[in-house]
Amino acid sequence: MANTHRSTSLGTALRYRGREGMWTWILHRVTGLGILLFLLIHVVDTALVIYWPGLYEHALNIYKSAFFRFAELAIVFSVLYHALNGLRIVVQDFWPGAMLRQRQLVWAVAVLVVLTILPVAWLMLRPVFGLGPEPGAARFEAASAGTETTVQAPAHAAAGVRL
Repeated sequence: MANTHRSTSLGTALRYRGREGMWTWILHRVTGLGILLFLLIHVVDTALVIYWPGLYEHALNIYKSAFFRFAELAIVFSVLYHALNGLRIVVQDFWPGAMLRQRQLVWAVAVLVVLTILPVAWLMLRPVFGLGPEPGAARFEAASAGTETTVQAPAHAAAGVRL
């Protein structure tokens, strides 16, 4: 009886030999897990508001760090990529002819993600590099000083007008 078992190293077994389809498959799963992890963390830190308000304020200060800014950007990337790649998958599922254009659709998703993430990255990261103010900083300072202004209801709401 011949031995059909081949000895393969872990590196050889894990080496990727595919193209765009497999990379998108891997990235879709990784971004999905990243979104799930974010949601779990978000549920916990939102619970802090109710049960440990002081700890929540501490968490907010930690979230202003450069590390968390880049982590937030990774979450935005994950949501963008996961959504757009999911739409690509739906298109390929409903229109089988689109499978013939899989590579072009993958690159279209990549271009859309890059074009969308660039302005978002600028807005999110410019305070880290000292290129702009912290979003909401003025409102936070006003609230801390006790001089926060109240937000006025729109005129049609004050007049009882329904839209």
